[in-house]
Amino acid sequence: MSVTREYLVSGMHCNHCVSSVTEEVSAVSGVTDVKVDLGSGQLIVISDAEIPFELAVVFGVSYFTGIQSQALLTPAPTHNSEMAVPPGTVAGYAMHAVEPTQEPGKDVLVEFAVTAPGGQALSELDEDAGDHMHLIAFRRDLTGYQHFTAQQGEGTSWWGLLNLTPGPWRVIIHFQSKALNREIALATDLTVSGEYHPEPLPLPVDQDQAKGLAVTLSGDLSTNADSSSAVTVAADGRPVTNLEPAHGALGHAVVIRPVDLGYLHLHSVGQGSGPRLDFQGAVPDKGDYRLFVDFYREDQPYLAEFTVQVTR
Repeated sequence: MSVTREYLVSGMHCNHCVSSVTEEVSAVSGVTDVKVDLGSGQLIVISDAEIPFELAVVFGVSYFTGIQSQALLTPAPTHNSEMAVPPGTVAGYAMHAVEPTQEPGKDVLVEFAVTAPGGQALSELDEDAGDHMHLIAFRRDLTGYQHFTAQQGEGTSWWGLLNLTPGPWRVIIHFQSKALNREIALATDLTVSGEYHPEPLPLPVDQDQAKGLAVTLSGDLSTNADSSSAVTVAADGRPVTNLEPAHGALGHAVVIRPVDLGYLHLHSVGQGSGPRLDFQGAVPDKGDYRLFVDFYREDQPYLAEFTVQVTR
């Protein structure tokens, strides 16, 4: 008699990830059929006997910027929809830059120390925290925005490759703590050597170009509880319908409040693969905000940037 089990695989963002998960799970003794859906992250395993969960959770491989990391069979986290200014320490978790002064350049390796309560490495308390460890970096004038998955080093070490220009920078990490059953967002500052020339906030527009794709903003970001926003992606005037999930969602929207660098991270809602990405979440006050929307297509990251004036 066959046994069918369903899992959610986090960390997949391309067809290569699907092939890797399929190959590794199929190689397990007793497995007779494997079905993997990239869009939903669903993994269906049919076997001729029950597979112990402790074996199942280590299956699968994800790739990001050419670095192999383990993909755990866990649900993708749902992000908190309230804006906050991330601190350097919260609930016993802490973050700081190992070298807070950096030189400008492309692909600069920047290392951070991230500790769990009691000074432990995250892996000692939340062994799968790194599977959705968002690393978000931007200069304090809200230029140079970058968003990717932080890579784990030894012990408390985490790192990323950043493109840095002179001036003050804010770096945020965001992950789900299973130990506390809540999200943790931490922030630290960097100073990049050189003469700093802050740029003014761009004027509000409803369309941005992302590597040749036209990304159009719609909806109504507001202080109301039912606030919602959306972007529609097109190429040469035609809807783009082959967007791919990354970092646990088809699309991500990060809202930054310029006055204090308040931070709000939203996942797109709904199903499908484009051309529309919908986001639900409100901001606390009227005023100007910077909205960053990133998504994947054909294994390539895309970023659209908007200035939004909230009037109600």
